Amino acid sequence: MSEELKAVQQGLDNIKSQIDAKLSEHNAEIEKYGKASTELTGQVDKLAQKFSESEAVLNELARNAAEGFTQKAAVIDTLGSTVMKSEQVKQFLTMRSGSVQVEVKNTITGEGGSPANPVDTIVAPDRRDGIVPGAFRALGVLDVVPIGATSSNQVHYTQEDAFTNAAAERAENVAKPESTLTFKLVEEPVRTIAHFIKLSKQILDDAPALEGYVNRRLSHGVRNRLEFQILRGNGTSPNIAGLSATGRHTAYTPSTGDSELDSLNKAKYAAIGADFMADTVFINPADWGKIERAKITGGAYVLGDGAAITYVANGMIPRVWGMNVVYSNNVEAGKFYVLDVNAIEMMMRQAVTVEMGFVNDDFTKNLFTLRAEMRGALAVYQPTAVRFGSLTL
Repeated sequence: MSEELKAVQQGLDNIKSQIDAKLSEHNAEIEKYGKASTELTGQVDKLAQKFSESEAVLNELARNAAEGFTQKAAVIDTLGSTVMKSEQVKQFLTMRSGSVQVEVKNTITGEGGSPANPVDTIVAPDRRDGIVPGAFRALGVLDVVPIGATSSNQVHYTQEDAFTNAAAERAENVAKPESTLTFKLVEEPVRTIAHFIKLSKQILDDAPALEGYVNRRLSHGVRNRLEFQILRGNGTSPNIAGLSATGRHTAYTPSTGDSELDSLNKAKYAAIGADFMADTVFINPADWGKIERAKITGGAYVLGDGAAITYVANGMIPRVWGMNVVYSNNVEAGKFYVLDVNAIEMMMRQAVTVEMGFVNDDFTKNLFTLRAEMRGALAVYQPTAVRFGSLTL
């Protein structure tokens, strides 16, 4: 115990002894006369007040000592420390009677440290409720890709392999031409996308909003990765075979001198040339921004009345050459997809699910594991309806 704590404790003991003595006198007068004198009652009250004040000083010193503070390290003296430093109090603590008056000269402010910053010793901080969310990437691709369901760990479908149309005019009594049509079986293995995070039971009890926020964040993480796989998965286990994988699209190669708008237009009509109606464009937002900022000689923007680009829903949904534009950071910069979205389907074995449980010895540690997971496979029914390539050379 520090010297200051010992001194205050000794003073408390002295005051308590005085109070006990005065209370004995007080009780004796009540027993003898039926009541105690006003003078004696006032003395007891003053001693009780002194005891309360000294006890508060002792508690403050004990708290500071427990927190590792010293009076030398304090930037601003507290009222209690100022009182304890005074010579009057030091003399009073060795006395059994009398009173003491101390003039406190320190200035109490709401800042401390060097440089000075607001502290929460006196003024309580304004703590906002809830959690400020981080960035949630827009997942527009998942909004337009058709979603199906499967109850197996593999999806098999029959795809037209080749069709030779030999239909032709023939005169009477002349043999008719024979067309050819072949098929192939396509196998799509169901893949799993998942991740987890650990949370303590205490934090879930003390911050109930945290569980809901973590659920949303984990679900978003799975869906974001699913969108990446739909576009760019290479098909090698455990990856999904995405639209850019071999055999999942028809390659598009831009011509020398073509602009981004030229490539989108040519890819559209390449799909139409294969008897599919392209209705959607997947593109990186940086590339789309470059298209929007395209200028003609003189500095004017290319976009204008009757231009290739239009906007619907109060300018929120862009369209180019009559096709809906979905821009996503999951599209590789400099690349694009033009497709008929009905030519593909995301077959879900398990939709995104968040589960909670204990793992190994986490039960003894009060640790919960939250896991988000989905299972599915991407079916590309008509690769010729999907055009993929670079915007420009």
